[in-house]
Amino acid sequence: RLNPKSSNKVEDAEITCIKDVKKGQLVRGYVKSVTPSGVFFGLSTSLLGRILFQNVSPYFVQKHSLYERYLPEGKLLTAKVLGVNREENHVELSLLPEDTGMPSILPESLGLPRYDAEEERKEGEESEKREEVKKLKTKRRRGNSASEQVWMIISLLSELLVRFIPVVPFQHALFSPLLQEVKPKKRKIRPADENDSGIEVYCREEEEDDQEEEEAAKKKSRVKKRSEAPRLQVSTGFTWDEDMNMVEVPVLSQKESSESEEEEEDLQSKPKKQTKKEKELEKEKMEKELCKLEAALMDPSRQPQTADDFDRLVLSSPNSSILWLQYMAFHLQATEIEKARAVAERALKTISFREEQEKLNVWVALLNLENMYGTEETLMKVFERAVQYNEPLKVFQHLCDIYANSEKYKQAEELYHTMLKRFRQEKSVWLKYASFLLKQGQTEATHRLLERALKALPTKEHVDVISKFAQLEFRFGDPEHAKALFESTLSSYPKRTDIWSIYMDIMIKHGSQKEVRDIFERVIHLSLAPKRMKFFFKRYLDYEKKYGTTETILAVKTAALEYVEAKSSLAES
Repeated sequence: RLNPKSSNKVEDAEITCIKDVKKGQLVRGYVKSVTPSGVFFGLSTSLLGRILFQNVSPYFVQKHSLYERYLPEGKLLTAKVLGVNREENHVELSLLPEDTGMPSILPESLGLPRYDAEEERKEGEESEKREEVKKLKTKRRRGNSASEQVWMIISLLSELLVRFIPVVPFQHALFSPLLQEVKPKKRKIRPADENDSGIEVYCREEEEDDQEEEEAAKKKSRVKKRSEAPRLQVSTGFTWDEDMNMVEVPVLSQKESSESEEEEEDLQSKPKKQTKKEKELEKEKMEKELCKLEAALMDPSRQPQTADDFDRLVLSSPNSSILWLQYMAFHLQATEIEKARAVAERALKTISFREEQEKLNVWVALLNLENMYGTEETLMKVFERAVQYNEPLKVFQHLCDIYANSEKYKQAEELYHTMLKRFRQEKSVWLKYASFLLKQGQTEATHRLLERALKALPTKEHVDVISKFAQLEFRFGDPEHAKALFESTLSSYPKRTDIWSIYMDIMIKHGSQKEVRDIFERVIHLSLAPKRMKFFFKRYLDYEKKYGTTETILAVKTAALEYVEAKSSLAES
């Protein structure tokens, strides 16, 4: 503008008045305001253009406040001139993408309906109304066609009477009342109001037709009563009982025939009613399927395969911890950890409080689950809850076993130390810790633990504790140290036949035959009660029968006889 001689193309042509604006021109301007009548667009300081809302965006907007949000005052936009009215100084503009080539003012992410979709919806509603009107018309046409056919048949009959009965001059008068009644009636078309719909007009016409049909039916009944008089006898052989089907009926129009075909198709498309046999067969089939399903559900050997199956099982046996644990395992196989937790919590709420062992089984399963799939925090939370609701010692022991089985030896040892402080007087705690240490190969620690146990436990428990430690030594530790423990115990308590029996059993499994025979020889020479001596002689004889020879068997028998003779001699004296 400043240099008119320049050959560069002017991007924004200067608009001073309405003469500078042409239809189809792309112009740039600023948004002045958004009003209910549209968006006012400033093309220059003296010229304003208007953009109707349907030309702002292709989307249908109900709230105009949305336009104010996306069209703030002073926003620079490109618009297309749709029309120019120089007389009234009006300029119609458009911001639609198809007109300006720019993206839509309103983004697609708003999910607004398009104007064309709204128009389609309105057109669909109008088409539905038109279809309803057509249906009403077809109903009326069918009624008209039926009455016209009857009228045509009666008119044909009257013509036949005229041909074949020349004697009767007024035979046509017999049918005149019928003809008058059956003739199609001219419809009175009321002038419809401007606001009246076509459907209402047809409804009113149908009401009038119904009233007229009722009057016609009354007249027919009167005619029938009159016609009860004796029939006219004609000599020409005309029969009044002629079948109406013999009379040729004019062919229906193409439109009426198509309508009848449509009715037949509708009847064919409807599902046929089942016969009694078909219904019975279907019923039997359903009963068989139900029987199969019930038999499968009642089968005790059937394994549950779905969550519903498990639900049925736990409903039938709510206090069975085995079923609840299987239900948990089912979810764990599908890696549904949360569902398995939910099943465990549900089991704890469902199982009766009297079933302590069943509840403890579920708690142990939940501890295992948290140990494998949870964190240390979740495990400790479950452990604390389990201690509150069960015997603490059992819960501690189970958690120690869980740690040991999952090779978390450090946590297990820490827990054992806690147990030794909390349950010092419990023999089982010392024995479980000893077993744990021996499995880890810590024999020296086991020996020290035995000394601590003998100090902590009461004296009456010492013999049992020593024998149990000795058995553990035989299984997991040093057999020689175990023998020494047994020998020292038996030397202190020689009449403890239970310790002798345990020692014999262990030596039969782990010792040599010579060592076993030495133990038996020592036992049979003790001064014990006859019943106990009989028990040991019998065991000795059974051992020799199994592992010895005839000589050793004979030696045991002779020793038994000597013992009996010695006892009898003492009794006599």
